[in-house]
Amino acid sequence: MLTRCDGEMVELYAQVSELMLTKQWFLTDGIAWVVKLVHQSPELEKVVADLVNCVNVVGVNEGIKRGFKAAHDSVRSVEEVPGYDVGAQDALNAAIKDFDDLHISVLGKFADLVDKPLSVIQQRSKLPIVKEEDNEV
Repeated sequence: MLTRCDGEMVELYAQVSELMLTKQWFLTDGIAWVVKLVHQSPELEKVVADLVNCVNVVGVNEGIKRGFKAAHDSVRSVEEVPGYDVGAQDALNAAIKDFDDLHISVLGKFADLVDKPLSVIQQRSKLPIVKEEDNEV
């Protein structure tokens, strides 16, 4: 009876040790890997670039509008001012919607790792995040 309990204790201790190692890896390297996946995803890069570009154009438009108000006698409408983009606000609204609806496809690459041992997850985390064929349209 005692031998069986000793064996179960050893097995439980091994499981607890593995869980502790998994937790430690997740908190030190695992989260960094997930952040890296998100940061290097082509979807995020595009949607952030679109958002920044639209914000810049809307900012230019606001400057033109304020300049137009200050010099309204020489120009009949703000649309006549070079550089003014009539569709800038609509483009910004669309970019914000795209950002809100963003789906990071590379995150699906590690969804199949949920039931895998830590060694497999660690090995996968060392592979390239986005392969060349992933960027092809």
